Formats: sequence, structure tokens, C-alpha cells
Amino acid sequence: MTLFQDRFMIRKFLHNNRLTLAIAFVTLVILPLLAALVSSNDSTPVTPTAPVTIGVAYPRNYQQDFTRYATVQRPDGTLRDLYINSIGLAAIRSYYNLPDGTVIVVEGYNALKNAQGNPVTDAEGHYVKGEPLPSIHVREKRGYWTADDFTSSARNEGWNFGSFDSVTGAIYNESLNACFLCHNTAPVDFTYSTQQMSDFAATGEAVYFMCRTTGRTACE
Repeated sequence: MTLFQDRFMIRKFLHNNRLTLAIAFVTLVILPLLAALVSSNDSTPVTPTAPVTIGVAYPRNYQQDFTRYATVQRPDGTLRDLYINSIGLAAIRSYYNLPDGTVIVVEGYNALKNAQGNPVTDAEGHYVKGEPLPSIHVREKRGYWTADDFTSSARNEGWNFGSFDSVTGAIYNESLNACFLCHNTAPVDFTYSTQQMSDFAATGEAVYFMCRTTGRTACE
């Protein structure tokens, strides 16, 4: 076969297979390039997986987001502010039982002391707040918990407890067994301050009441 014939056959092949070559070029080269371009310009945000919280979580900003419904003064020179979240607040204002999702915070303080070491009080006989107690205690009510959510074998039905450093919010290392055992004797829903909740619902003002017991013992 001559050189002329070779060139003729090549041109004939290209002419007859032009469509096939064009389709192959688009499939193997153009489409992958377009796919890569679209993928690189895709601005759809990726939603990260939310971290799983085990047990009661520290309620950040509770002093702003929750409502203080009571303050308890004890004869041992300590006082406690009691806060409740919006779910529990709506329930006590409507005179319903506390529902799942209710969170209560107990925030404690030492009374300010005078030179003689006695608690300083204001004109109404209320302690003047001094240093915070080392931890805050949080109660949360849920319809379900797992075994890993509890740090104690004791139970108060749907209620669970957490203890957190009053300054940093980190988990405070202490046994919560006493909390469960103490609240087992509460007259209503394992909660001692239901009367103060009712009084707050009626007046809209935080209740200040004196407790005759000391330490973390339940009030009458």
C-alpha cells in the first residue's frame, strides 16, 4: 500500500467514525471535568454530627435564661438561689405537674461574715451573699434515661442529678447518691420546693424563705 493510500484510508476512517470519537471525547474528558467543577463549587453546608451528652448537662447562662423562683436561707450561714427553666416555669404558672424537660438549678452561697465571724444581714434579716459554694446542683426531668446517664444506683423516677463547678461549669467530682436518697422523701414529685413554686406563680416574685435545717438537709 502506498503512502497516498495510507493517508486516504486514515481520512476515510476519521470521516466515518467522527461521531463515535466525539461521543467518546465528551464521555471520557468533558463530563468528568464538568463534574469536578460542580463539585468544587458546591457550597452546600455540611451539618456536623451533634455531640452526645451523657447525663445531666451544665445549663450555661442559666442565670439569664432561667427564672429564680426562690431563695432559701439556712441557719448555718448559707443560702441557695433556686432557678427553673422555661418549660418548668410554664407548668407552674399553669398549675400543672412539672413535665419532662424541666431543669432546676440550686446555686449556693456562703453568707458574708463580719469581723466576729457572724453572717452579715440586711434590714430584712436576709444574708448578704459572700463567696459561692464550690458546686451547683442541677435536676433534670426526662421521660427516658439510659443506664450511662446516672452516676448513682438510686432513682427518682424521671429525675436525674448533676453537679458542676460553680465557677467553671466543669463536672464536680462528688457522689450524687445522697441527692437521690434525700429527694425520695419529698412529698410531691421528688421536689421539696413545690410550695415556693406555687407562691411564685401566684405573685410573680421570687420567694425568700427561712429553713431551719443546715447543710444539704431537706427543708420542712
